[in-house]
Amino acid sequence: MSFATVRHTLFTLHMWTGLILGILLAALGLSGSLLVYDQAISDFLVPPPHATTAGQPLPLTMIADIARDAAAEQGAGGRAMQMILPQKTGDAIVVRFGGISPMGAQPAGNGARRGGGREAAGMRGLQIYLDPVSGEVLGARGFVLPPILTFAHQLHGNFLMGREFGRPIVGWLGVAMCLLGLTGLVLWWPKRGQWKYAFTVRRAASGLRFHRELHAATGIWIFFVFMAVSFSGVVIAWPQTLGLNASASGPRLAPMVAPMDGKPLGATEAVIAARAAVPGLTPHSIAFPARPDRPISVNYLSNGAIGATALVDPYSGKVLAVRDPSERFLAWMRPVHDGSLGALWRFLVFVSGIVPTLFVVTGIIMWWKKRQRHVPMTMMSEDVAEDEA
Repeated sequence: MSFATVRHTLFTLHMWTGLILGILLAALGLSGSLLVYDQAISDFLVPPPHATTAGQPLPLTMIADIARDAAAEQGAGGRAMQMILPQKTGDAIVVRFGGISPMGAQPAGNGARRGGGREAAGMRGLQIYLDPVSGEVLGARGFVLPPILTFAHQLHGNFLMGREFGRPIVGWLGVAMCLLGLTGLVLWWPKRGQWKYAFTVRRAASGLRFHRELHAATGIWIFFVFMAVSFSGVVIAWPQTLGLNASASGPRLAPMVAPMDGKPLGATEAVIAARAAVPGLTPHSIAFPARPDRPISVNYLSNGAIGATALVDPYSGKVLAVRDPSERFLAWMRPVHDGSLGALWRFLVFVSGIVPTLFVVTGIIMWWKKRQRHVPMTMMSEDVAEDEA
């Protein structure tokens, strides 16, 4: 099989994949770009309350008790709770109840659904802000992000069709993006003597040639980031299918614990118990499970979004396991995909979400111009490109 035949096949695949799925890919990319800066946008649209009291912070266990009382007054609460600790001066402690996520209040697990009463009320989801020094409740919300960002999360995560049906669609669209990227690289590859023109749009370019060069130059400059974001999206959509649901040291499920009589550990005691196992790191959040036979998770940040998690027995205070996600391939996929590996990578991921729209627009224009001129779409040689439409 000649290279010309291979190139013709790849071009046909590239063109029709882009034309058929273009609108969906553009929507996926634009929603992803929006979510790269979701927290900054959220803080701008709905500024979170800030702590103003100076002094020594209250014990975390006391803060947790205050938050539970505040949640109970609003008909929420329950056993499941997550405390997000302040990382800089002026930040409030955020305490979340129920199955709340960036996509809004999500139903808790089956165990919570069977619990009834307070546990069932916790399914509503509630986020409470507290001053870490005074313990004052600064505010409460039933959501994490503003509605426009909640919509973007649901669109990007499952195309508004639910996780079971929509997530596979997103996964296949990620495969399509990878396919478009790889075939685009082959189609872009310049002939001998043409390399100096392969990375730019020439000033004299107009009409069909302009759109072709813009399409190709943009694609090669963003190729690495585009492929990394697309591939990581596929992995996130199908971790089980790709056999990536296990860490290097064992399954991801939290170990079971034997419930004992007496009051379980509070947040302060859990952090103290985990400190010896995770020295030198500052705790970022503490998660209390919905079930009494599951451990408390004390989470730490390191290397940007990659952090360690200490699993603490809520009755004995014993550290059952320490998991370092940086050792797992799957754990790196999330920060690669959402841009949380630094300011520069975040911006590049933002741009990579915009370029599918540019590819769709320039691709449709090229297709339409060639259709008007009755030129076969496979004729992409330089002499055709020079012929201005």
